Amino acid sequence: MISIMFVAAFGDENKVVEICQPNGGGGHNYSIMVDNCYWGKILYQIGGWRVSFQNPHDEFSGGDLQPLIDLVKGED
Repeated sequence: MISIMFVAAFGDENKVVEICQPNGGGGHNYSIMVDNCYWGKILYQIGGWRVSFQNPHDEFSGGDLQPLIDLVKGED
């Protein structure tokens, strides 16, 4: 996978979200970019997949994050 891009609603705004592997990356590690700014990563660790944000984002629930995990699980 090189990248997946889509438009997502953030409140009243639409932003471009990109899920991509870092340059030279590989494995089970994907960056989450929102409007070309790094927000965090999706990674596989012992125990399963998880989303880790650079800054806390309490407004997101597991229901919001599972579709992001599902996007990358199929690529490995």
